[in-house]
Amino acid sequence: MKSKHSLDMITLVLIGSLLLMAIASLARILTKPGGGIDFYSYWLPGHFVWQRMDPYAAALEKRTPQLPIYYLDGPIATEFTPLHEPTPANTAPVVLLLALFSRVSWDTAFQIWKMLNLGLLGVISWSVLRLLGHRLFSRQGLMVVLIICSLIATRESLETGQTTLLTLACMMIALILGSEKQCMSGIFLGIALSKYSLTFPGILYFLCKRWYRGLVISMAVQCLGILAIAFIGRTTPLSVLREYVRIMLKHIDLPGMHLSATLLAPLGPYTSVIKWLITLSLIIALAYWYYIYRPVGQRCTPVTSVLLLVIIMQWNLLIFYHRRYDHVAEILFLALVMLWVNQNSNQFLLSVGQRLVFQGFAIFAASMWILPWYYLLGINLYVNLFSLCSLIALAMSVFLLFRSIPNMAVPT
Repeated sequence: MKSKHSLDMITLVLIGSLLLMAIASLARILTKPGGGIDFYSYWLPGHFVWQRMDPYAAALEKRTPQLPIYYLDGPIATEFTPLHEPTPANTAPVVLLLALFSRVSWDTAFQIWKMLNLGLLGVISWSVLRLLGHRLFSRQGLMVVLIICSLIATRESLETGQTTLLTLACMMIALILGSEKQCMSGIFLGIALSKYSLTFPGILYFLCKRWYRGLVISMAVQCLGILAIAFIGRTTPLSVLREYVRIMLKHIDLPGMHLSATLLAPLGPYTSVIKWLITLSLIIALAYWYYIYRPVGQRCTPVTSVLLLVIIMQWNLLIFYHRRYDHVAEILFLALVMLWVNQNSNQFLLSVGQRLVFQGFAIFAASMWILPWYYLLGINLYVNLFSLCSLIALAMSVFLLFRSIPNMAVPT
């Protein structure tokens, strides 16, 4: 009884601490003036969609919209000085969706986008919990909501107006709907893949589940987006694809929180070699697991599917270009440890000591992903520890895959 009472007290302290951090984070988001630099990269090109021009070509050629512009909320733009040179990095479906915001003036559009993204935090939390077999309105649900609201990545995504929350939410909804409504899940995945650098693990999840119809529909959504941009801009789909490539190449070498920009940055030319070695090691480990543990022809179990999703997402965050705001996806790993390893340890062949190691690391990693340690540690040490936590999370997720009990279902 004393042990249970102590655990309850620790849980209450954690929830109280997370609540204070979530309130502080959301207060800053709602009160900080300015911002929206990344959302501007879609709001401005959206004007070209309404003016029947290719928004990608217009951004690459640094054009400005035709004037005057009559906004639905009242203002009339008779002159236009861009805040910066916007480059829409997402593919056509998201660019077309966000063009709707270009019908209202900048300040109004950004405030609406910010409120919408706050709602998407709830959607992501609900979908993560649903994927792990838990309810949103529960103690576990409260902790997941507080964690995602506290993450520095969440705050940065909201302040900059990034599309991370939109595309991650669409991917998670697609994973939830896939078993019952493949057409709808395919549409959501198709939208999510507009930020392909973050959400392509969703494709592998669909393949693991053999949701081939949903996967085909998601590809169709992307193709229709290209055709729509080509039609609107009076250009060819091939030209739109070339513009995709040009924009992608502009982002490859930008600084971020991936391995090339943090832990491996001092290694120069050896960086790519080490990233390939990490990738090759992961492929060998997954191939060995598949050969040893998974009977031929058997579908992925719920536990296996989620573990593979977390593994590929962690690898993705480490290997490819990502800024800190994309690490909102770390909520998948944190929820996995908090909800499965901690509270449903019967799903894994783990000793008490191993469970304590996982829980301790999750608390440490969460502190690195939530608290502004860069003020105390300095930016170089901070970014290295930030990425090191992601690297350890990848290794731990692979370990859990090997320790998971075959055919174990998610609790409901």
